Amino acid sequence: MSEQVARRQFVFSGNDPDAEDVATVLSGKSQHFSVLVERFQLRIFRFLLRQGLSEHDAEDVAQETFIEAHRKLHAFRGDSKFSTWLMGIAFNMARSFKRRAPNRRMVTVPDEMLSDQPHPGASPAENATSSARIQAIKEGMDAHLSPDLKEALTLVSLEGMTYEEAAKVAGVAINTLKTRVFRARKRLRNGLEETGKLELFNF
Repeated sequence: MSEQVARRQFVFSGNDPDAEDVATVLSGKSQHFSVLVERFQLRIFRFLLRQGLSEHDAEDVAQETFIEAHRKLHAFRGDSKFSTWLMGIAFNMARSFKRRAPNRRMVTVPDEMLSDQPHPGASPAENATSSARIQAIKEGMDAHLSPDLKEALTLVSLEGMTYEEAAKVAGVAINTLKTRVFRARKRLRNGLEETGKLELFNF
């Protein structure tokens, strides 16, 4: 693809912080894609763990995700951020993997993968509360949410995506995504209330 097309891509991408690197790759410097891989590999890996994949499977699917992204990069038009587009590929890859291996869907995700890195200044009591909250939410999502509701809540509440970004990743209308998140939060809240853990709910 010509450098002129790449420049149009960059302008069209607006405030996308990754647009310049994408444009560099599209201009013919394919080796620059390694910069994007390094930037997103941990996020994609953690995202796949949250989708229920084991660490080994998440590593394999993450690699497949970047291979597919590199292969299809010429089709990226900048109507969403590159990160959203990439997460959409990972999301579809995870779905495809789970369809191929349905018996491997239920994998316990490590607690640390469900939250941001702990604050170094947190007290032992705060860390204990955070750990209990993470465990309760993880168990509640597994026990009370259907796959589509769990996916929606994961994208918005764990990945921190906007409704618009999450809808693009999941490939559904934004109103559908909002409805799923609303239902997921309600069911999770009710589930935690039934088990006496409502005080840990802040989704």
